[in-house]
Amino acid sequence: MQRRPYLNEQLQRSAKQNHWTLPLTQDECSSGGNLFGGTGLAAAVRVLESAAGRPLVWITGQFVSHASAGDVLDLQADLTAVGHKSTQARVTGRVEGREVISAFATLGRRDVDKSGVWATPIDAPDPMDCLVFPQRVDVRSVSNNLERRIVRGRIKPGDPAMDDGRVAMWVRVPDHLEVDPAFLAVLGDYVTWGGRDAVGGGLGGGRSLDNTLRVVHPVPTEWILVDVRIGSLTHGYAHGTVHLWSQDRELLATASQTCQYRRLD
Repeated sequence: MQRRPYLNEQLQRSAKQNHWTLPLTQDECSSGGNLFGGTGLAAAVRVLESAAGRPLVWITGQFVSHASAGDVLDLQADLTAVGHKSTQARVTGRVEGREVISAFATLGRRDVDKSGVWATPIDAPDPMDCLVFPQRVDVRSVSNNLERRIVRGRIKPGDPAMDDGRVAMWVRVPDHLEVDPAFLAVLGDYVTWGGRDAVGGGLGGGRSLDNTLRVVHPVPTEWILVDVRIGSLTHGYAHGTVHLWSQDRELLATASQTCQYRRLD
């Protein structure tokens, strides 16, 4: 089966230059019905790579307001600086004129003869040796549409906190999707989960305020190891990073986020 890019069929290019629309369904949203932050960033990646005609190097997005299933997200790309090897660009996503996401990116590729990867992955068993990740809500959503297996984290609400701030899961790549920056942007949006598990019970749902994706070397893989490291959670805000590894432990990309939380009471 030929794999296709994530969101490639859902995004619709308009007659206006560098303008796309994305009709939102529950498959692009969280279980609460709001646009999943990683999907919003993935849409920005797809739009910018198409507009620039170059591969993504990095992108950072700020989530300004919510969008919901049934909304249409309008995405306008601007190529702010086009060089011989790199393009600097931005994209703004709006719903009925209201800003939802604003993202900035660099796209391009440079040929150099020196390279290296110094990060190391968490020690993880094979995916099929790990427990199925518990689904908290029985509805369609970006996360619930993925097969996930927990490597390290809380299985049930009463489990102790991961007091070193590190959690991880395996995610199986759907057999119809490519492993590319747009799909990796979705998996980079798991700092909210890490923050909750790092401190244990007492926190309500987390909200992503931003997401930055830095592309390393996407390669085909059946499973992706989502390795989350929470640096801090204070005053209701968590800062953390995500390393995304192939099943053969090649580094695909890194991501970072700030998330906000509410108390359960």
